[in-house]
Amino acid sequence: MAAFLEERSQAPDMRKINQVFCGIVAARPGERLLEIGSGSGVLSRLLAPSLQPGGSIAGVDISPEMTVEAKRLALMEGSGSGIAFLNGAAESLPYQQASFEAAIAARMLLHVSDPEAIIFEMKRVVKPGGRLVVMDWDFDTVTIDHPNRELTRRLLHWRCDHHGGNNWSGRQLWRLMKSANLQDCTIHPQMSIVHDEADGLTQSLWRAAQVAGTAGAISPSEQQAWINDLKHDLENGTFFASIVYFIVKGYVY
Repeated sequence: MAAFLEERSQAPDMRKINQVFCGIVAARPGERLLEIGSGSGVLSRLLAPSLQPGGSIAGVDISPEMTVEAKRLALMEGSGSGIAFLNGAAESLPYQQASFEAAIAARMLLHVSDPEAIIFEMKRVVKPGGRLVVMDWDFDTVTIDHPNRELTRRLLHWRCDHHGGNNWSGRQLWRLMKSANLQDCTIHPQMSIVHDEADGLTQSLWRAAQVAGTAGAISPSEQQAWINDLKHDLENGTFFASIVYFIVKGYVY
């Protein structure tokens, strides 16, 4: 999984979204940041240089194996200074109240059963005047230029409702942040438009067809025909797909 996350982070569309997210976080020298669901540490490593001199970022992940790998990758990249990775649960963070200037969670809340509890816990460990920044995609915003509309709708709706967590999480972040009484909230929708097979969204579409076919939501022949049409467009330079990520930023007062 760590290898998958690292490879995916290098896809052109993922690099762009991560850069936008980091820009909205706006890390500053000397700050102490917390990342929830840090995975292999991609975002923590991207943000760490902006915190120097004198700052740090802590990444917390539920998987002990992922935490070990995140430490290894940070050291291998030479970005271990100012970064710490810890195994722990986002619902019960091992930090005192008001320990950080900011707490972030990206592509994480869609995978949990109680995102509201996690946002309240993130808020607890952020200092007054500090900020929370959260991001998730909304898979129901996927658009694809495909000749078979009925099959495309059936496949994408099945994928949205039955695979990969809460795929409406992106549209719910605003409500969750406001319910936690975060102040001065702003929402930053980012449409990711892709044309190439190397993009992360394109790879997600291949997996969507695969899991829908395995589950019987579409037939094997429909699965192959759907993929073949998209590969034809890729070969001809006419492939188009998009998805919307929602980034919400709010402050603790």
